[in-house]
Amino acid sequence: MFYEGYKNLSEFVQHNHNTLFGPDKQAILVQIFSGRCEQAFLTKLSTEITGLIPHAHIIGTTTSGEIMNGQVSGLKTAISFSVFQHSMIRTGFFQKTGEDSELGQTIAATLGSNTAKVLILFATRLSINAEDMLMGIQSVYPKLPVAGGNAGHNSHTEQKFVFCNGKITDNGVVGAVLEGESLTVNCYSHLGWQPIGKEMTITKADGTRVYTIDYLPAYEIYRKYLGIDSIKNFFNVIEYPLVTTRHGLQIARTPIIHYEDDSIAFAGELIEGEKVRLSFGHVGLISEQTDALCKEIRQKPVESIFVYSCESRRGFLQDLSKMETEPLQKIAPTTGFFTCGEFFHADSTNQLLNSTMTMLILSEANVKKLPEPAALPEQNAMSDSGSASKDNVAARNTDVLKALTHLVDTVTAELVSANAQLKYIGLHDSLTGLYNRTFFEQEIGKLERLDTTVGVIVCDLDLLKTLNDALGHAAGDKALKLAAEIIALSCPKDGIAARIGGDEFAILLTHATLPILDDIRKRILDEAAHTRQINPDTILYLSIGFALKGPGGTLTIEDAFKEADASMYRHKTANKMNVRQEMVHNLVKRDLL
Repeated sequence: MFYEGYKNLSEFVQHNHNTLFGPDKQAILVQIFSGRCEQAFLTKLSTEITGLIPHAHIIGTTTSGEIMNGQVSGLKTAISFSVFQHSMIRTGFFQKTGEDSELGQTIAATLGSNTAKVLILFATRLSINAEDMLMGIQSVYPKLPVAGGNAGHNSHTEQKFVFCNGKITDNGVVGAVLEGESLTVNCYSHLGWQPIGKEMTITKADGTRVYTIDYLPAYEIYRKYLGIDSIKNFFNVIEYPLVTTRHGLQIARTPIIHYEDDSIAFAGELIEGEKVRLSFGHVGLISEQTDALCKEIRQKPVESIFVYSCESRRGFLQDLSKMETEPLQKIAPTTGFFTCGEFFHADSTNQLLNSTMTMLILSEANVKKLPEPAALPEQNAMSDSGSASKDNVAARNTDVLKALTHLVDTVTAELVSANAQLKYIGLHDSLTGLYNRTFFEQEIGKLERLDTTVGVIVCDLDLLKTLNDALGHAAGDKALKLAAEIIALSCPKDGIAARIGGDEFAILLTHATLPILDDIRKRILDEAAHTRQINPDTILYLSIGFALKGPGGTLTIEDAFKEADASMYRHKTANKMNVRQEMVHNLVKRDLL
């Protein structure tokens, strides 16, 4: 119900008296989701409910929007009454006094148990590090599902409150544990935010505060890509979180505070070295995921659905926010609120999510919902005048967003493809397809910093100039391609084969030994000889040298390369006369010399 005053509250209680005051000792959980962020109002409301239903357990939070019976609102107060026939409820009020991880352990010790089915929590965001709190709970009860979220607000100047059974705070946590053998609990989440643009790296961060991304001030990234010129427009970026992947789950991090040094505080921690991308709400993806979730939920027992969804979803979807909640209402009564960070549990891990819709599905009856009946054709929905009635103007909003999403998807796909092609071209030799010298030198720079042995093999195609002069550049190119193919096939999968000059190739191999390098050398030479044997017209002679950086070798890869190059030239010099004679014999036999 939406609270409008004591009168409509008392009428609701009276109308549902038999349910709320049945002969059995039912457990009643009341969740209050209030868009009014006034301490006196919230205290008064809790007192009114306690006076009308003394045995009710009450927890509540301020919101960034309310969800009642699948409908989305703002600045209202929604009250959910959950009556349990066979379950037990424990509630708790926790004021912050120390470390947040210790607070989580206290919550777990007070409310948790080995038979608890779910822990619902509401916390004040800026004063509580929710990630540390959730980890504290996990350290005590790793398998206890956690749901709920951080308190919201409708104005960034308003306080955020959480409250429980008459107690209220702007610096703490409230919670309720549900416990019962017949109680079925299922938790779901979906993001529907589409990563866009290049992958970036968090280069300096401290908890939730990010100083640089790709060595640029964090705010500069948003200024560059979103055109945010003024700090006063900073809150326009909330709907464009950074996304990363943890434990196989795509995680979003919403920007919430801009600092004078152009660092940004996010609604959850980001870790130095973590790979991130900007993202935007993808209407088509949101719709698809909602449909898929509804199908999955219908396969489970469900009597009640609680939605704890991020405020950025409401900010992005606006009037379309109900596209996510109305389908749930068709399955079971759906209530909840828009948060400033969602609590989620999966695979024995508690996580703080941003920009995400989370759902808590409860049932004491082992009854699954039937599939939703097919909708009647639109022409059967007639107005009083007998003509079909449809709000085409309002419907255009969805179509416009879908068209915009499709446009972004298409352009992004084209850019990704173009960038992939450019990257390939920039790092590969166009004739042979092997890596080029640029990539080879980049890898040497990376491997120099590693404390591991690195083998270097240098290979030269003999008498390429003579071959070009006698048979033309097409013949020379063919020989280069054959040499590249043999070298690539002889190179181990974890090695790097490159063409580093006109007639010169090289291989880098980590964890190498001198016997391994010698074996690769023999394979290359044997394969070249085999190629000449099966095709007598083929002119393909190779000189090879190798060396090792590490124990028993040189101190640096650069020195190993010089040593391998010198070894290759010694091999070339030793075989020069034989190679030249065989080549001349081949050309004379073909009347080409």
